[in-house]
Amino acid sequence: MINNKLKGILKEVTNLNYPDLKKLRHEVENNISNNRTGKAIAEHENRVCSCPYCDSELINK
Repeated sequence: MINNKLKGILKEVTNLNYPDLKKLRHEVENNISNNRTGKAIAEHENRVCSCPYCDSELINK
């Protein structure tokens, strides 16, 4: 579910000019690369092939 703050940001993105879009992209990429928890999860999520409890391969990542 998208929160209202994010909805507002996504709506405003269409109004940005090219240089501002590049600045926004740079800022988002920096925030993503600095997010250690998200990075660790992303690195390990592809290793999970089945549920650790029931061994089912029908899991949501």
